[in-house]
Amino acid sequence: MLEVQPGLYFGGAAAVAEPDHLREAGITAVLTVDSEEPSFKAGPGVEDLWRLFVPALDKPETDLLSHLDRVLLCHPGYSVVA
Repeated sequence: MLEVQPGLYFGGAAAVAEPDHLREAGITAVLTVDSEEPSFKAGPGVEDLWRLFVPALDKPETDLLSHLDRVLLCHPGYSVVA
């Protein structure tokens, strides 16, 4: 994971694979934009994690703007985009 601004992280699918890392970073919300919804390992800290999945393909014609309203409602504070 890369911290792009204080409290805002950017990472790939592997970033959500380790709930301990999310908890250690103080992450409380995960926004995933991908073709497949990630699976979260069960464990302490994961059950309270706010999650939003936006299904999208990595193609120029993919319409991400149609999801913007949902994404802007994302929980403020620590987040990771996977």
